[in-house]
Amino acid sequence: MAPNDSVHEAVQDLNDLELAIVVSLVAEEHCIFSSDASDTNTIRDELHAISTHTFGLLPAVIQCNAHTTIDDFNEAILIDNESSADYLAEANYDSRPALTIDFSHVRREPSPTGQRSPGNVLDDRRIADVVIASDLDLADQSVQTQALELIRARRIFTRTSMHTAPKDFLFIAIVSKRDAQLSHHLNDIFALSHFHASVDGLAYTDGELEKDFTPSITITDIKVLRLAAERAYMTSEVAAYLHNIVLFMRVSRYVNRGVTATATKQLRTLAQALAPLHGLSFVPPSLVVLAAKKVYAHRLVLATAETERSLQWGSDPEAVRKLLEGVRVEDVIEDVLTSVETPL
Repeated sequence: MAPNDSVHEAVQDLNDLELAIVVSLVAEEHCIFSSDASDTNTIRDELHAISTHTFGLLPAVIQCNAHTTIDDFNEAILIDNESSADYLAEANYDSRPALTIDFSHVRREPSPTGQRSPGNVLDDRRIADVVIASDLDLADQSVQTQALELIRARRIFTRTSMHTAPKDFLFIAIVSKRDAQLSHHLNDIFALSHFHASVDGLAYTDGELEKDFTPSITITDIKVLRLAAERAYMTSEVAAYLHNIVLFMRVSRYVNRGVTATATKQLRTLAQALAPLHGLSFVPPSLVVLAAKKVYAHRLVLATAETERSLQWGSDPEAVRKLLEGVRVEDVIEDVLTSVETPL
C-alpha cells in the first residue's frame, strides 16, 4: 500500500519538530531533542502537545534531575489502561496540565500498619505511547540504564508487576544543553537527534496551531509510510555511497569515537524512512546525506590535542591544537560529506 496524496499533503504541512517525530515513528527508532533555550520546559511542552494533537498519541513526561530514582522514572511513564481511551476524548486540553512529574522534593512515608500494601493490588498499568524524558542527561546512571532497558526490551519491572510498551512506542529524550550526551550505550541507541533553535518558534506553545483532537497524522498513516519505507529501493551505487560515508567518518582525523555499528544500521534505516516522506520509492544520495546529519550529530566525540591520531607519528602538538580549535561536530560531518564522491 503506497501513501496517498492526503498523507503527503499532511506531511508537507508539518514543522521541523513534527517531522523529527514522524521520521522516528516511521523508522521505529527513538529521538533526542535539544534547544538553545535557557530551559527545556518549552520544548518539552511543545513535544507533549505534538504527540497528543498531531499524532493522537498518549504521552507521559518526566522531568529528570540528579535526585530522580528508578521508582520515580517508572511511576512517571505508566498510565492506566482504563483511562487511556478516555484521555484523548476530553474536550478541554488547556484546562489539563501536562503529565509532568518531578519527584525531587517528594518525601516518602512508610505505609501505616495494617494498610493494604501496593503488593496486594493488581497493577495493570501500561507504558505510555510516548515517553518524554526531559533533562535525561542530568539523571543518575541507574535511571539512564533503566531508560536503556525500556528501549531495548520495551518493558519495565516495578515492585509489583511487569509493564509493557505499546507496539508503536516512542521514547523522546530532551537534553539540558546542545552538546550534552547521555551515557554511552543509551546515547548510541537513539537513531537521530534534532536541534531546535528558539528563533524557529513553537507552533502549539506560541498559539499558532489550535489544540483539537483530530490528528494530522494517524497511526494508520504511519503504518502505511512504514511499509513504503521498507520497500524503498537502494541501488548498489547509493549503498556504496552510504558505506563510504561511514568509512570516511571513521577515519576522519577530527573524530575520536562515535561511528558505531548501531549508527551504520540506523543510517540505512533512516534513509529509507525518509523516502516515502518525500514521495519517493527509492533512496537518492541526498536522503543519505540528510540521514547522516541526523544520525551522527549526537554521537560523534571529537578528537582533542591529546587524542588526535596523527600525534602517534610525530605531528606537532601545537599545530594539532590550532587545527582542532573551534571545530564543531556539524563541521566534521559536513567535511566528511563533501569528501565523499556522490554517485550520479
